[in-house]
Amino acid sequence: MDKGKKTILIVLFSFFLLIATTYFISKNLVYSQHNKYEDPLLGIKYQGENFSDLDIFGIKKIYHTKTSGFEWFMNNYDPESDPYLHNYKSITRNEDGSYNIGERSRMSVYSKDGIGYQEGNMETYNFTELSKIGYWYKPTDWKNVEITGEYLYKKGEGPGITHYARSEDHSTINNGCGGSSYKLKIHFDGTSSISKEQSHPKPWTISINENPFGKLNKDWFRFKGIMYNLPDGSVKLENWLDPFLNNSWIKIAESQDKGGWGEDGNKCQGKDDHIITWGSPIVTFRWDNAFVDFRNLSVREIQPPIISD
Repeated sequence: MDKGKKTILIVLFSFFLLIATTYFISKNLVYSQHNKYEDPLLGIKYQGENFSDLDIFGIKKIYHTKTSGFEWFMNNYDPESDPYLHNYKSITRNEDGSYNIGERSRMSVYSKDGIGYQEGNMETYNFTELSKIGYWYKPTDWKNVEITGEYLYKKGEGPGITHYARSEDHSTINNGCGGSSYKLKIHFDGTSSISKEQSHPKPWTISINENPFGKLNKDWFRFKGIMYNLPDGSVKLENWLDPFLNNSWIKIAESQDKGGWGEDGNKCQGKDDHIITWGSPIVTFRWDNAFVDFRNLSVREIQPPIISD
C-alpha cells in the first residue's frame, strides 16, 4: 500500500472513531430523554436539550455554572471513596444502583477548599463581620449554588428532603450562630417550604401550597434547591421540581430575603432580620425519619441571573 492510500485510510478511520465517540458520549449525557413524558394538563413536553445545558448525569441545569466555579457530582459507583462527601456514616447500594443511608441523613459536601475544616472554630461568628468578609471558612466556600438530587421515598413518617447551605456547623455551639442557613425543602405530601435559620435551632419558615403533581411518595423525582445573592444585598431562594425525570423542571416555590424576615440575628451581633449572604464550607442533603433511595446528587457554583425590577 502506497503512502497516499495509507494516509487516506488513517484519516477515514479517525473520522469514524470521532463520530462513534461523540455518539457514545451524547447518548450517555442525554439518557434521560429515554423517559419522555407529556402532561396533558400542563402541556409540558420534553423537546431535548443542548448538551451544554445538561450536567454529567443528563440533568438539566437551571442556571449556568460560574466561570471556573467548583462542581461536585456524586460518585455513583463508590461514593464512600469521595473525599468531598462526609458525615454519611454508612451508605448501602441498592440493586438498581441507587443508594440508601437509613432513616436519617446529614450527608454533606465540602466546598473546593473545605476538606478538613475545623467545625466550630471559625475566625468569627459575628454576623456583621461575616457580611463584610463573605464566607465562613475560605473565599471558595459554597455561596451561590444549585443543589440537585434524585429521590425515591420508601417508607417512614418524615416529612421530606431538605437541601441547605451557608451553615458552618449546624449545631448549638457558638450560641447556635454557626447554624445559620437557608433550607430549601420538598415534602412527600406534595407541599414545599423555604426556611431561614439565623441561629440553630430556630427556623423561620415560609410554607408553600401543594405543587401541581400531588404527592411524591410513589415514584422517583428530582429536586433542586437554589440560592444566590443579588447586587442589592438580598438573597434569592428557589425550589424546582422535575417529577417525571424528563427535565421538565418547574419552579414550585421562591422567595427573596430583602430583610424583615427573622428576629434572631441580634444573638450573633447582627441585625434582628440579618440576611445570610456569606458562603459555607459545606452543603447538606438532609432527611429525618424516612427511608429514601437517592442517586445523582450534585452541587454546582452558579452564576446568579440578572433580575430586573
